[in-house]
Amino acid sequence: MRIKFTLLILLLFFFFAGQTQKVTGIWRGYFIQNTFGIYEERYKFEIQIEQLSNGAIKGVTYSYKTTVFYGKADVQGLYTKKTKNLIINETKLSEVRISDESEPCLMTCYLDYDKMGSLETLTGTYTSRNLKTGSDCGNGKVFLERTETTDFTKEDFLVKKENATKSKALAAAPKKTAPPVIKSRPPATKRLAQAKPKTSPSTVTKAPATRPLAQAKPNTTPPKKAVVKPGAEGNLVTKSPVIGTPKMDDLKSVEPPAAIVTIKPLPRPEVIKRRANEMVKTITTSAKEIKIQLYDNGEIDGDTITVYHNNRLIVSGKRLTDKPITFTIKADEGTYNHEFVLVADNLGSIPPNTALMVVTAGDKRYELFISSSDKKNAVVQIEYVPEK
Repeated sequence: MRIKFTLLILLLFFFFAGQTQKVTGIWRGYFIQNTFGIYEERYKFEIQIEQLSNGAIKGVTYSYKTTVFYGKADVQGLYTKKTKNLIINETKLSEVRISDESEPCLMTCYLDYDKMGSLETLTGTYTSRNLKTGSDCGNGKVFLERTETTDFTKEDFLVKKENATKSKALAAAPKKTAPPVIKSRPPATKRLAQAKPKTSPSTVTKAPATRPLAQAKPNTTPPKKAVVKPGAEGNLVTKSPVIGTPKMDDLKSVEPPAAIVTIKPLPRPEVIKRRANEMVKTITTSAKEIKIQLYDNGEIDGDTITVYHNNRLIVSGKRLTDKPITFTIKADEGTYNHEFVLVADNLGSIPPNTALMVVTAGDKRYELFISSSDKKNAVVQIEYVPEK
C-alpha cells in the first residue's frame, strides 16, 4: 500500500512539474505613469523575454509613443515558478530618442503571471530611476498580454526557439510512403487467327489521303497585369522582406516610442509624510462622475477632518455631522487614479476620529467606515477603467 501511495505522489509531482508555465515570448501592452491626477498618459510597452533553466530572465523592452519618444533597453530579471511572480530590471538603454525637455529613465517591473482561457497576462507595477542622476523618475502600473507578433524585430532567441519548434513538428509528422507495386501476370489468352483478306491481283487498295494536323502556335501574348485601384497598392500581398532594426524615419508606421517622460506630481503634504497611511479600500469604476459624501459615524462628538485628493487640498478642517460634506470629481481617460487621504484634525470627545464615507459611482453605492487618528491617516483609492 505504501509503495502505491509513494508512486501516486511521484506521478502527481511530475505532472505538475510538466505544467509549469514558461514566460518566454513576446508580451505587449502599455504602462501608465502615476502622477496623482495632474497628468496621466499611456505609453506602449513591449517585452521580449527568454526564460533560462535556473529561473533567470533576460531580453529587451521597448517603451514608445511617438517618433519623439522611443527607447529600447536590455533587461535581466527573475521568474519565481511557485508564486508566478516576475521581477524585470532594465540594465541599460541600447537605443533612445526623446525630446529636449525629457530625461532617459530605466524601469524595474514587478509583475504577476495569470492565465484565463487562452489569454495570458503580466500585470503589476513599476518604479523608475534617472539614468544620469539615479534619482526617482516616477512609478505606475503595467498591463501586458502574450502575443505572437512584434512591432519591431524578434530577438535571436525567439527566432531560434521558433525554428526548433518547427523542426520538431516536421520530425514528428508521419512520412508519406508510396504503396507497394504488386506485379501480376495477365490471364493467358489464345491468339486469334488473323483472317487474311482476299484480294485480287488486279485490285490495288490505296490508303485514303489525310491532311497533316495543324501544329498549335505558341501563345506569345504577355499575361495581363492585375488591375489595381489607385491608392490600394499597399494592400497587395508580396513576399515579406527581412526586417531589421527599424530606422527612426520608419517609426511613424508603428507609432514608436519613448523612454519614460519625467512628470513632477504635486508634492506630498507634510501631514501625509509624517503619519502612517492605511489603505481602506480600492474601488474600480467606469463611471465618469463620482460623488463622495462624508458623515460622522455614530455619535456626533466634534470630529473635524481634512481631505486631500491626489495631494491637492479639497476639504480643510470641516466638522463631521449628520449632514454630509459633499464633493464630486470627474474621471476620464486623462485621469485614471484618484487617491483620497482623510486626515484627522482632532479626535473629538470620543477617540478615534470616525466617519462614514459614501461613494456613488454610476448606479453603484459604496459605504466605507473610516477611522483616523493623530498617528494614522485613512486612504481610499478610486480607479477609473473606461468601458471597452
